Amino acid sequence: MVAGYGAPMKFALLAVTMMGILVGLLLPGAKPKAAPQPALAAVATADQPRETVLEREDNGHFFTVADVNGEPIKFVVDTGATTVALTQDDARRAGVKFDPSQFDVVGSGASGAVRGQQVFLNDVVLDGKRVSGIHGLVLEGLGISLLGQNYLSHVDISIVGDKMVLK
Repeated sequence: MVAGYGAPMKFALLAVTMMGILVGLLLPGAKPKAAPQPALAAVATADQPRETVLEREDNGHFFTVADVNGEPIKFVVDTGATTVALTQDDARRAGVKFDPSQFDVVGSGASGAVRGQQVFLNDVVLDGKRVSGIHGLVLEGLGISLLGQNYLSHVDISIVGDKMVLK
């Protein structure tokens, strides 16, 4: 970071993260379809990184399954979210330590304050594309986990028509 810009940059980063999270929370029809079976099998057996091809769902989003700390978690791929954000249930299944009594306001949106807690994720792996040692958020009231830029910035992404490709 450039000296003297620490607080404004952190605020901007948090604002962008919250915008992505709110889009995911507020969209109608955000109940995703089941992940394609090949993606589940690839996550479970991946040793070498492989290309991931996702089809746009009827609600306009791309969904996938990625391992968090070795546990398969369903995500909406959210290129507007700065950080990987987990539902409380997904965080528990992945063994992520958090305490809802310690939730704090981590942003605000159209529906008010967004509460959660920053956490550490050992590994996030999608079809062998591993990112280790990243921060995430566990959010109160989140309906589906979000795969954000602190993971996505480590892979090449292209979207053509209704297909997203992650390499």
